[in-house]
Amino acid sequence: MKIIGNSIFMIRGDSETITVSLQQDGVDVPLVAGDTIYLTVKSDTQIDEKILQKTVTSFADGKAVITILPADTKSLPAPIELMYDVQLSKADGSVITIVKPSKFVVEGEVTYE
Repeated sequence: MKIIGNSIFMIRGDSETITVSLQQDGVDVPLVAGDTIYLTVKSDTQIDEKILQKTVTSFADGKAVITILPADTKSLPAPIELMYDVQLSKADGSVITIVKPSKFVVEGEVTYE
């Protein structure tokens, strides 16, 4: 996987992890019990249908680790350019978009083992 700016590029069918943290005004704000992180992938921001969504509700050192499994992308056509964002729903009911809508590119692979 490579991340350029906010754009994610990954190989179809690979295992990947993405660590997400929150900063406000340059200060780290730890994620806590009751918070929920969502990574949502869609074909377009105007479409309701989700291609992939990962939810994280437990945090290590105040950070969320999002795990993408091989099965999450194995059936996708490749290459394909999708859109994703990362949203935080806080325990107090507030919602913060941590990563604005950005490219999520799934690239083809050679080995299908």
